Amino acid sequence: MKALYSTLALLLFLFACTSEEDKNISDLDDLKNEPHIAKVMEKIEVKGYNYLQVSENKEDYWIAVPTMDIKVGETVYFSKFMIMKDFRSETISRTFDNILFIEDARKSATPQEMKNIHSGSTPVEKQDVSIEPLSDGFTIEKIFEDKSSLNGKTVKVKGKVVKYNHQIMKRNWIHIQDGTGTEKEYDLVITSQDEVKVGDTIVAEGKFVTDKDFGAGYFFSVIVEDAKISKEL
Repeated sequence: MKALYSTLALLLFLFACTSEEDKNISDLDDLKNEPHIAKVMEKIEVKGYNYLQVSENKEDYWIAVPTMDIKVGETVYFSKFMIMKDFRSETISRTFDNILFIEDARKSATPQEMKNIHSGSTPVEKQDVSIEPLSDGFTIEKIFEDKSSLNGKTVKVKGKVVKYNHQIMKRNWIHIQDGTGTEKEYDLVITSQDEVKVGDTIVAEGKFVTDKDFGAGYFFSVIVEDAKISKEL
């Protein structure tokens, strides 16, 4: 019943938009329900709602939300939406190839999203792992030691997958250990579109970033982003 009310609320919002834009909503996909966190890059205000161009995981796209107090540069969270293709806005004389109509746009994460977020960022207990280091890469210990000089550079590291979270905020989150590091700096977090499983020994190559803040308390002192993954048998 709650899902039905949510869908009806979204349809009312869509009718409010489409009545002004004179667009039939029959082209809409089914209601989606998946967590997103995106940075607002551009805002267009229209009576009753806003168009927002947002950026998420290096992908820019447009969303429509009921009027909200949000500024360019701020973060928007949402999980319930419908997709409309070839949407024509007569008000701003623009056609969007794809636009997401959002039901639950907000400026902070829900408790469940916070749980998912922190489950990805919390390091796991140090394990009894011994991985032969790469001749052309870094150990985890070396990455932490040289983090200041490595910031923004491409690094290559080998380790065992000790934790894996699939497609949170459109990324796979991978924790690896290689047996090196201190009592506090032994677990390295990697984001990738490639899939792995706990227990895999992998080689990851991606951009090393320090002090990465995704918002909502989702902060990493070090992280390897957008990594390409190869597995060792």
